[in-house]
Amino acid sequence: MTNYIGVDVSKDSFDAHSTSLGSRQFSNDGTGFKSFRKWIGASAHVVMEASGPYYLRLADDLYQSGFLVSVINPLVIRRFCQMNLQRAKTDRKDAIAIAQFAHLTNPSVWNPAPEHLRQLQQMQSVMEQLSKQLTSTRNALEALNQHPHIYKSALKSLQQVERAQQQQIVQLEKEIMELTKQHYQAEFDSLVSIPGIGKKTAVLLILSTHGFSRFENVKQFVAYTGIAPRIFQSGKTINKKPKISKLGMADLRRSIFMCALKAIKYNQGCKNLFDRLRAKGKAAKVALMAVSHKLLRQAFALAKSKKLFQSELSLA
Repeated sequence: MTNYIGVDVSKDSFDAHSTSLGSRQFSNDGTGFKSFRKWIGASAHVVMEASGPYYLRLADDLYQSGFLVSVINPLVIRRFCQMNLQRAKTDRKDAIAIAQFAHLTNPSVWNPAPEHLRQLQQMQSVMEQLSKQLTSTRNALEALNQHPHIYKSALKSLQQVERAQQQQIVQLEKEIMELTKQHYQAEFDSLVSIPGIGKKTAVLLILSTHGFSRFENVKQFVAYTGIAPRIFQSGKTINKKPKISKLGMADLRRSIFMCALKAIKYNQGCKNLFDRLRAKGKAAKVALMAVSHKLLRQAFALAKSKKLFQSELSLA
């Protein structure tokens, strides 16, 4: 019988539980990792939630030390706790729940992303944060310009911050593009050949799918983005309109939706789909979501096969 160790990770510490060893807490650093490895022995299978960035060091340390590691979506564990009517929520209770979940489901083994992919993901994350900060700085500049009397030192300070943020974003975009083309040139060329999908969205698709190696079929991929429809039907009284699940990456979903606005102009297959749905009386947003779904299918098919877009095939 597999010795599953459930782990709940927080910023400074992590709680662990197994049926044979009980529960114990460790510091989330090198010293704690060493003590944890000694405590669990050599044949353990460690299962943890993907809790922000805090689980990564522990997962990587265990992987490098030869342990089996599984990383579970936190939403899955939350639903598992609700199913078992667990009322108390503590780190120790969560570790116990993760261990119980592992015994029931035998989760798949986690492997860290390649070095270049981790580098790309970090740069993309930093660039997104800088973009948010740039928007905030520009809002502050706009607010400042509404004052009847503007002090030069205050204006100059904000303008310098804006220029620095712009320069950093431009530099990161250049490095991200170069590294993406270095490792995923064929996939990138396939994606940007699709009318409606631009360079930034192509990079985001490659990063979120690990170069399209993360999913075996297009249904998994579409479900991951959160654009797949979710149906609410039960008996005769519950029959809600289907809506997208929104369970995936919000940034990727927004980016694909913006691409759909271009695709209905320049991608004939998407344009035909949009016009057909609108003619049937569907709302514009509903039709655009269907176009987003079609774009994702086109992206998956072409990136997987490493082929370029052909308009006549998209009309099928």
